[in-house]
Amino acid sequence: MRGVVFHSPGEVTVETVADPVIVEPTDAIVRVTKCSICGSDLHIFNHGDGFGFTDGCRLGHEFCGIVEAVGADVRRVRPGQKVLSPFWISCGHCVFCRAELYTSCVAGGCFGFQPFWSAGGEVQGGQSEFVRVPLADGTLEPVPDALADDEHDSRVLPLADVFCTAYHAATGANISAGDTVLVVGDGAVGLLACQAIGLFGAAHIVLAGHHDDRLTIGSRLGATRTVNTSEGNGLTDVLDDLTDGLGPAAVIDCVSSAASLQSACGLVRPGGTVSWVGMEVFLGASSIPWDVAFLRNLTVRGGVCPSRRYIRRLWPLLESGRIDPSPVFTHDLVLGDAARGYSMMAGREVGSVKVAVTP
Repeated sequence: MRGVVFHSPGEVTVETVADPVIVEPTDAIVRVTKCSICGSDLHIFNHGDGFGFTDGCRLGHEFCGIVEAVGADVRRVRPGQKVLSPFWISCGHCVFCRAELYTSCVAGGCFGFQPFWSAGGEVQGGQSEFVRVPLADGTLEPVPDALADDEHDSRVLPLADVFCTAYHAATGANISAGDTVLVVGDGAVGLLACQAIGLFGAAHIVLAGHHDDRLTIGSRLGATRTVNTSEGNGLTDVLDDLTDGLGPAAVIDCVSSAASLQSACGLVRPGGTVSWVGMEVFLGASSIPWDVAFLRNLTVRGGVCPSRRYIRRLWPLLESGRIDPSPVFTHDLVLGDAARGYSMMAGREVGSVKVAVTP
């Protein structure tokens, strides 16, 4: 079969790789109907060797598809069933899984992320034609019949990671009806955070970013105000106008660099919450101003999203049309063009946000 392979920073290729096989009786094989390139994949593309990725490592952690085969001990999914895979493998029964902290599963691991792969054998990547899914019963989520046709994949797929990550940030932000909330970052997570925040009744959702084309998508997804912060510092004026100078009740930081976290702690109102889910923390420890957080009684909360916690509660919202994360997919490429998708996203090509891939 074909799959996306990392070689060195700036070099990924689509090439022939070994077909996956059942290794453990808890495994399943999934035929991928749609996958995507995530912003966190760009960190591998740009800095993979520094993170421990070696030449030949398979990539991709967002995918949905059809179960092709299952091991003898698999009970929750069956061949022919449409499934969505959270990006993190989980057993479903350890102490952390029972607490719905699936990304801390004692037997878990991440598809396409070599440093976080603990499932044995070669790293399985979701940007491929087929994937071996370890611990299938604790990992895979059956897709409801109303969403099971391939035509719905662009709506379903973001629940594997990117929409759930946005929703995770919103649930951690302590949002109340009528609040003003600031979203920092106009990548896919930031754009979808605008839609997620709307589920909690916020009155004003301010999206701050650097790209007018992305900010336009953010407005479609629920942002009530957008600010291009590359064109000057109008953000403070907007927030002061909306909050009578008090500041937003919450800031969702989808960048999470040292600078963005310091800014978030300065912009949020006293007693407010900074909820961070950005990946910039992997490029260097962020310097959160704890003295400011202490004096202003801030809640600072962040962490990787246990997406399986949220998927089942989000299915009804997706079926009813109350959420539709598909606008973040600006391109849908065939698998053979996936390397071009990496270059497009890494280069911030105008008009591109997130690339879907159809094998």
